[in-house]
Amino acid sequence: MVYEQFLTALKERMECALGPEYKLALHRIPRNNGLMLDGLCIMKKDSSIAPSIYLNTCYQQFLSGMPLEDIVYELLELYNSSRTPPGLDLQELTLYEAVKDRIAFRLVHAKANRNILNKVPHICWLDLAVVFFLCISQDNSGMITAAICNEHLNIWNISKEDLVKQAFTNTPRLFPYTVTSMASLLEHLNQEDTMAGDPAPFSILSNSSGVYGAGCLVYSNVIKNFADTIEQDIIILPSSIHEVLLLADTGNISYGEMTRLVTHINNTEVPKTDQLSNEVYIYSRKLDSISMASKPDAAVPWPAP
Repeated sequence: MVYEQFLTALKERMECALGPEYKLALHRIPRNNGLMLDGLCIMKKDSSIAPSIYLNTCYQQFLSGMPLEDIVYELLELYNSSRTPPGLDLQELTLYEAVKDRIAFRLVHAKANRNILNKVPHICWLDLAVVFFLCISQDNSGMITAAICNEHLNIWNISKEDLVKQAFTNTPRLFPYTVTSMASLLEHLNQEDTMAGDPAPFSILSNSSGVYGAGCLVYSNVIKNFADTIEQDIIILPSSIHEVLLLADTGNISYGEMTRLVTHINNTEVPKTDQLSNEVYIYSRKLDSISMASKPDAAVPWPAP
């Protein structure tokens, strides 16, 4: 069974399992860094929300020998476990006063997401872009978010400046930053015996949820305070959209080697949807600004309003 036939068969089995109260549709869903995934949109007749389930990995399960009926059962379990959170009034999502405290931002690579950036409010910064989302719910089971598009500004009757100001106020509150030394993390994981010589000199900057933590890079004074504490400039390695690594710039570290390291890790270890950039960034205490190591003379002001 070829891929397109598999998607059609899966949709038909899901329609039979869910019954006539549901309307299902296959569609292509853009993800971070230009990746397109196949999704199954499921809408119940009395609901105004239509969650989508990604199907790409299902085909690999099928090719590995998993029966179609078992795949359908797993998808039904996933759908039933990801229903609209109790107490969520979907009508409120159209009211700015009801959602403004849930508006947040994250960082993505600008060039890799240029098609998406045409449709969403954003701020370009270095080779990155600050984009915005609604944190609809967040608990121990995960987080439900929705991307904020240009049309939302019209629905809420706000300007881009209003959106930016609200997001930069909310995000540090919703997702407080965390800085953890690599040595402490490895010790916590009981992997200290894997470390040769001195402890790892890196620190990990993320947020309390571990999701979209690279956005902490533009929190007010976070990098500045870290640099002032160790009294050195900082080399910043974009580990993923969820975290960045901080390294004291002692003057004897090759930016080129660091860039090759980041590129290698992105190519071999980080899923495409989680990649942030192949660039290495330098924070200057003197200038209180960040530049790309490949363009050291082009320091860029912080994007915060």
